[in-house]
Amino acid sequence: MARKPPKVRSAELASTLRAALDRGAFAPSEASRVLRSLIGDSQNDFAARLGMNVKVIKALESDSGNPHYDSLAKMAAAFGLRVAFVKSGTAVELLNPDARATQERHRRQSDAQALASGRVSAHELHERNALRVDDVHYELPNLV
Repeated sequence: MARKPPKVRSAELASTLRAALDRGAFAPSEASRVLRSLIGDSQNDFAARLGMNVKVIKALESDSGNPHYDSLAKMAAAFGLRVAFVKSGTAVELLNPDARATQERHRRQSDAQALASGRVSAHELHERNALRVDDVHYELPNLV
């Protein structure tokens, strides 16, 4: 019988885990276990909820499987997430919700001051923030 993880009962821990998931802080096997613990599902329940074979979940969580992209995308989409590639060895720091809110408030205030002083235009500010993934910036090559 599949193990059922204890459901995360702490609202603060659940919020922190959701924020970490949003930032791509977990490998697929870890993400699956975290998602299941947030809703308190066993592997069987989770697979049924997603309309997947439980063997896919078991293989994914044991790092012995090679799941199809569609399986990962289905799992992510069920929680409002998407599958993404991140640089190997990227360090992730889990912030508590209050620290994250304070950090975000300071960033927004700094952006507003830069805009008001004319150091950046509204277009530059929008472009800079639209390409922001935490503190990592990406330059995409021109493919045309």
